[in-house]
Amino acid sequence: MGIAPRQRLVATAVAALLVVGAVLVLSDLIRPNRPSDRRCAELWNGPANQTNRSLVGGRGFPLATVRGIEPNKAGQPGCGVLLRERADGPWMLIGAVLTETGVYWDPGVSGVRYGTDSPTGGVDDSPNATLLADGILTLSDR
Repeated sequence: MGIAPRQRLVATAVAALLVVGAVLVLSDLIRPNRPSDRRCAELWNGPANQTNRSLVGGRGFPLATVRGIEPNKAGQPGCGVLLRERADGPWMLIGAVLTETGVYWDPGVSGVRYGTDSPTGGVDDSPNATLLADGILTLSDR
């Protein structure tokens, strides 16, 4: 005996829903949930961040790192900009939170010896940008 037409229709509908659900779950897992480094550099260079650019412009920070940051507990992704004079020298870390209403840059934290008085671990701090004299960041091509 075969499957009744009504049962076949129900089985097909259930199978279709499972496939659609699997695709949605996989796309959510694959989709990056943090902004790209390039997007963070664009936001740094935007008008909402003029204060921080003025603060760091003209200072000697040859090691610049721009990174997108995973969402915080409220589900808001962010950006981090790490500026260093040298690998173990003076440093400044400035972050931003991206919300539905805008981008909010914090005033930052700083220290005199990176690796000793700085937050460390879990973040790729290899330089990937250049800080220009006017505070603008240009992302390196790598």
